[in-house]
Amino acid sequence: MSNGDWARRFGEEHAQRDRASAREAEARRHADHQQQAACLERWPSIVAAMRSRVTTYNDGAGVEALTLVEDEADHRVTLESAGNGHGAITIALDGSDVAVRSRDGADRPWSGPTWVSLSRTDDDAVEYLLRNWMERL
Repeated sequence: MSNGDWARRFGEEHAQRDRASAREAEARRHADHQQQAACLERWPSIVAAMRSRVTTYNDGAGVEALTLVEDEADHRVTLESAGNGHGAITIALDGSDVAVRSRDGADRPWSGPTWVSLSRTDDDAVEYLLRNWMERL
């Protein structure tokens, strides 16, 4: 082995490592893109399940106690309560997760976002997102 062989070997090993790292990064980006596209495709059915829960809640309350407003362009819904301090919750699709913010009253600040994965079924995701908030109304 000549004096320069070790440097060449290091160069080859590092180039191979860098190519493998680039392939892994591209595979992660592709997987993230696929997962985001799948969540974007699911979003309308998730919103429909939220609407169904709001209707069921209002039927149980006997009044229009909750409203749901959808911002289709931003993939966000806001639910508001007409009673008990006018609580509200906003759920916004962000990639393959949703950002959830809530407030306990119209004059109260919004909470910081809580990130929730959409790895559940649509119905299970909606229950997870809304149940605790509805219980606290």
